[in-house]
Amino acid sequence: MKISTLIFTIFIFTVVAIVAQAYTTPDPSTVIVSVPARAGTVDGTTKNSDEFIWNLFTQFTAPVPKLSLPRVVFETWASDADVFSTSPLWPKPDAPRKFHGSLLASITTSFHSSIDVPCATPGNAAVGGFPIEGTPTPCISEETKRNRPQFDYIINNNLNTKVGLTAAFKKDFKVTMPTSAISVKGDWIPVQTILQWIPELNSIKNIRKLYYTTISNSVEYGLVALHVSSRQTPNWVWGTFEHQMNPGRCDYIGCFDTFGSTVPTVYPNKVTPNTQYGTCLKTEQLKALMAKMNLSPVWENYCLKSTQVDYSAPDGTPYVLGNSVIEGITGNGTVAASSCIACHVYASFGPSGVPKSTVKAMLPFNPIGAPTPGVLDGSLQFDFMWGVLLAP
Repeated sequence: MKISTLIFTIFIFTVVAIVAQAYTTPDPSTVIVSVPARAGTVDGTTKNSDEFIWNLFTQFTAPVPKLSLPRVVFETWASDADVFSTSPLWPKPDAPRKFHGSLLASITTSFHSSIDVPCATPGNAAVGGFPIEGTPTPCISEETKRNRPQFDYIINNNLNTKVGLTAAFKKDFKVTMPTSAISVKGDWIPVQTILQWIPELNSIKNIRKLYYTTISNSVEYGLVALHVSSRQTPNWVWGTFEHQMNPGRCDYIGCFDTFGSTVPTVYPNKVTPNTQYGTCLKTEQLKALMAKMNLSPVWENYCLKSTQVDYSAPDGTPYVLGNSVIEGITGNGTVAASSCIACHVYASFGPSGVPKSTVKAMLPFNPIGAPTPGVLDGSLQFDFMWGVLLAP
């Protein structure tokens, strides 16, 4: 192991340990590095961010009628491959799914995962007790979907290619997506691997009862984690969901849901990592929303981990929010040192239509809190959307 890599690894695990101790031990002498993100206000609505994100969730997981294949709304949106292309195209509702490797992992990990594969073996599998051997080889896929308002804005302003971004930079174009813009990023695992990872599920048949599943390249996948972002506020509204069976889903920072869960606060288990946290029983108000949108019962098995609307708590302590799969296993293994807003604020491009090296260099260090002064100098922000990295 290189010395620089060793130092970085020690630093990250030190931060994780301090965060966990500070969060679970109310000792006034303890230095608190960060605190878990909690629900906040959302512009243009009286709902807090937990209720706001759950409302969006019930809308984009609603079934789409009269399709040749069963689909929910977000599955009919444009993928990054549809958007960031020299020939962008809004997909047909039943277009084939095309999963890929993790974009985050390709940037933040030393082994440089490829996104040009349908399903990749994570480099931090041990963090979540994820299997590393078997047939087929255990792997995780990713897909980001962008709704029509976001797609139209990017395409209509020629922000989908490096050529268009270069022209936008010359004009000092301010990227400001509409408040109706929404992105959904999901992590999907082949059902055989889910059974290998969580043997207590007992059978593929049970997985199909408990998970939302789909087919990509003739492989059946189950959805295990989901990030949601809405441009309803200037810093966007962020939420992350996990399947209730994900091992260690509330590890490190806990789980918080003031709207949808009958148990609004679940503290992390400090004794047994990657344990099961049980069901997240839904409130009557959420059940009513799900029934109104005719959601499949499988969606009751997905739990909101928390939401985020700002960089820091009112006292200035940075917020953190990370998913046990997307950040923990697929990304870089640092759930307790991840922040949706603090990471995505650096999404930007320079004079040549690509993010500057000084910007990309921030990501492996899991920035939290307000943006570091000077890093974005000479760049134009892409309104918190890292899809800009994929512009051809």
